[in-house]
Amino acid sequence: MHGIVVYSSGQPAEGIAVTNGHHVTQTDASGLFALPDEGSFVVITRPTGHTATPWWYPVPANHETQIRFELLSMPQSLPYEFVHLTDTHMTVPQDATEADDTGSGLYREGSLPGQVRDFLTRLPEYAPNAQSIFVTGDLVDHGVTEEYEAYVDVLTSSPVPVHLIPGNHDHMNGRHGAIISRNNYLTNDGTPELYERYFGPRWYSFDVAGLHVVTLDWHTHELGIDHEAQNAWVRADLQLRPEGSPWILLFHDQPNFSIIEQLPWLPKATFSGHWHTSRVVEVDGTLHVNSPTTFFASLDYSPPAYRLVTWDGENITLKTQTLLTVPVPDVLGDVATSTFAAKSTPSDNSAVLWRAELGGAGHRQRASVDGDLVLAGGQIEDRAAGTVEAFDLATGALVWQAHTASAVKTTPAATLNVVVAAEVSGDLTGFDRTTGEVIWTLKSSDPLRRFAWGSPTVANGVVYLGDQSDLRAVDIRTGEVIWRRTDLSPHHNLVNHSAPLLIDDLLVMGFWPTPEHPIGLNAQTGESVWNRAGWDGTDPFLALKRMLIMGTASYDPQTDTVIMPAFGSTARVNRATGATMWTQPHQGGFSPATPVITDAGYIITVTGHGLRLLQRETGDTLWDLPIAGSAPFPMASYTKIPHPVIAAPILVEQHLVLPGLDGIVRRIDLEGKLIGQTQLASPIAAGLVDAGDRLIAVGVDGNVLALSKDIAL
Repeated sequence: MHGIVVYSSGQPAEGIAVTNGHHVTQTDASGLFALPDEGSFVVITRPTGHTATPWWYPVPANHETQIRFELLSMPQSLPYEFVHLTDTHMTVPQDATEADDTGSGLYREGSLPGQVRDFLTRLPEYAPNAQSIFVTGDLVDHGVTEEYEAYVDVLTSSPVPVHLIPGNHDHMNGRHGAIISRNNYLTNDGTPELYERYFGPRWYSFDVAGLHVVTLDWHTHELGIDHEAQNAWVRADLQLRPEGSPWILLFHDQPNFSIIEQLPWLPKATFSGHWHTSRVVEVDGTLHVNSPTTFFASLDYSPPAYRLVTWDGENITLKTQTLLTVPVPDVLGDVATSTFAAKSTPSDNSAVLWRAELGGAGHRQRASVDGDLVLAGGQIEDRAAGTVEAFDLATGALVWQAHTASAVKTTPAATLNVVVAAEVSGDLTGFDRTTGEVIWTLKSSDPLRRFAWGSPTVANGVVYLGDQSDLRAVDIRTGEVIWRRTDLSPHHNLVNHSAPLLIDDLLVMGFWPTPEHPIGLNAQTGESVWNRAGWDGTDPFLALKRMLIMGTASYDPQTDTVIMPAFGSTARVNRATGATMWTQPHQGGFSPATPVITDAGYIITVTGHGLRLLQRETGDTLWDLPIAGSAPFPMASYTKIPHPVIAAPILVEQHLVLPGLDGIVRRIDLEGKLIGQTQLASPIAAGLVDAGDRLIAVGVDGNVLALSKDIAL
């Protein structure tokens, strides 16, 4: 096949890259090109300062037909800013009374066309300097025609060019079955036909302001459908560039070795989604930016957000913004960067004994208290950075601050004069309790694909932490691995929020979506103690639909049972055998808060609703307390409507003290009656910590607060 590329003036365009998805060539002095008769599309690399309409054609049936591309001027100034969106999961509107018939059962819907249209229409308000938008996959939710047609229509609202790549949902074609990929990755099957019908090529490149942008299709790459073709194409594409010249990669999932090791040189940055998280790490000089969902809360409980990305000709910088859709109470101040960057608001409430500011933002991680120290982790999501900080329990004075290479979204743990903290990259570090100096570092087993949100647990000089595909026991004195389990589940992208529960020599932990049952291991050896039927690799979709443990369990010594927060339910498990004794459903789907054991029964946090007391032996509801409040944004996964309840309460002198995302701390008696409440200036999504004569709170804005134990009386 052959063709020509010209400028709008009619002048031939020399040196323009053209590809059929397999081979890459350049136009000659006459603007002419020729390519082998392969592939599905003919695509040009739009050069800096230009676009083309169209910029791709289906391969013509008659290969004698000349293909003509016309380059149109599009000024691109430095600094060049684009908006990174991902995982819009657009669905068509549904009747709210209809039952969920999607087969997934985990959430009702993704974004709706009106939400995306409103964002695009208001882009000059949200991002007045943006020159384009990059959307890294899962554009639609079920991969069906109606969703694609709605997406095409909505994109007409954008005031700037929108560049798209597919994700795994875009290949579903209405099917939700799951498979294990060639790299032992749990995902769905699918085909790319509908995406190609509506949006054309699945891998291509273009230039903006001197920056080369490469896009690939992660899902078919991971499934092994066309990974060799994509790897060969990206090498051919980059060979036309000066070696070492700046480029970025758009990939639906965080890229791993299967693509990174195939590159002739590394990109300055990669941009991805898929995980529904906020995670920024740097590996071998490349900034890897995994962004949260924009139109509903993410799986890591990040609020809806978008990233502004700036290329200044040499470097990439980020600014992460919370998408605010409801009025924010004045008392909470500026929450536009909450959970992403510190922006503390002072509180004059007399219940606040002292206030300290983290170097980064807070999230769902609590503080911990070790003797006279308050220990907290911070996250800085606009670059690869985080903090671990120690404050004086009595005064709030900063004792020491340690900087980390990525965000710390977990609670630091301390024992034997060592403070240990896990970064989102999976790096684990032991700090000297007195000075904060690094004693040892255990590097992540997979810094590209380890997403660490589960806090470490320490017992008997051992640190236990990890997820279902890499669970470890580590000597806290040396950082040496004592045992490691990598066989509990195939790798997948659903972040784990569970910390290990230690009951004598038993380690108990639950995960979602696989394995489909909680695990009980010998804490000393890592060997399995519980013998529940396990996932055998034959039906991962059924495994996806079982218990779906969401958070850290509690132990009830009175009955020798384990109480576990599961998706849309709470489960009571026999401590000796792991057998499920009962499950009690509730409406708060993603509710990871740890159950509170009381003499009256089990206090359950129903995220987005309130609190519930369950009877010990049967799980029956003894009382239910709905809670309302003006939260500034949603944080519970997949939710769009803000609600204050996401954290677990703490038991204080036979009362429950519950912090809220609206900044209100509520006191509730064990009969389910609200006794009182106190308004603070910080939204709080993490549970309080009992520190003797005071309570310690961490706000999502980076405030660390010491509160009177009489708060809200």
